[in-house]
Amino acid sequence: MKRKTLTGAGALLFTSILMAGTAHAQLFKWTSDYKNLYNEKIAVELELKSVQRQFANEKANMETAIKDLERRIEKLNGEIEACNKQREKDNSLCESRVKELQATIDALQRKGSDREKDLVEESKKMQARYESELAKLRQELQEERERRIKELDELRKSYEARIADMRASIANLSDEMAGLKKLTKAQQDELDRMKMQADELEKQLADEIRKGEIRLKRFHDKLIINIDDRISFDSGSAELKKDILPALQKITKILGDFPEYNIVVEGHTDNVPIKTRQFRDNWQLSVERALAVLNFVLNQDRKLNQARFSAAGYGEYNPIVSNDTAANRALNRRVDIVVIPRVGKK
Repeated sequence: MKRKTLTGAGALLFTSILMAGTAHAQLFKWTSDYKNLYNEKIAVELELKSVQRQFANEKANMETAIKDLERRIEKLNGEIEACNKQREKDNSLCESRVKELQATIDALQRKGSDREKDLVEESKKMQARYESELAKLRQELQEERERRIKELDELRKSYEARIADMRASIANLSDEMAGLKKLTKAQQDELDRMKMQADELEKQLADEIRKGEIRLKRFHDKLIINIDDRISFDSGSAELKKDILPALQKITKILGDFPEYNIVVEGHTDNVPIKTRQFRDNWQLSVERALAVLNFVLNQDRKLNQARFSAAGYGEYNPIVSNDTAANRALNRRVDIVVIPRVGKK
């Protein structure tokens, strides 16, 4: 059967109808994409404003802390200056007293009587006593001055370290803000999915979080599940306690809902050295604890893709607070489950 071919006016009319339909379809698709891009822009701008507010608050707090530290340093400098002035005043007083005693001795020596000789000897003894007391006072003042200078130097170094940490935090916030500005739509979708995961974890682990046994830390590019040492391991052991198993089961179930994320299990210790028959140092203890958590998670759900998981031990070298108190050392003894979406590969 031969096909009929439109010619003339009929072909022209069919071509116009076809072009009009195509143009209408393109216009409809352009409007939908615009709305999606506009909504995405609004969401990222809101997130950026939130981070900017947080950055402004953190910066204001840090600047206030810096001013307080500078005032304390200025106060200590004033105290040292006062000590120096007091020392000079005492020196002047002692020297004046020595001159008076010397004048008395000279006068007594001129008289030459036995009584005068006794007074001379007594004056000499008194002078020796005053000189001894003066030397002792000078030594005490010098030691006090050196102690104050040392304290001031240590305080200055401590404050300089804290100021450096604060400035580093400000720089990190600035980097985070810059990173938010560069997010693509695919990256934003991944971050939204990670936020959903964090919300679900908070819901499932509400009791553990309320008791302080588990803490969730959100960053714009990762989620950290911090497991407290009190419920996870006995001291010097890498064997999981029964108290932590229900929480790990909940965490495993939620991680299975996000099969494309990378998971790093990190072990951390405090700075108290360990050397036992089982563990030669804190490095080995931290690695074994990370592996204990990792093995439990993978054995709990055999469907998990093991290629996404890894374990790391940091020993005592990645603390979240200083190890200067027992409470701080307890916070540093922990296992972190770090959830990393594939944002960087988009």
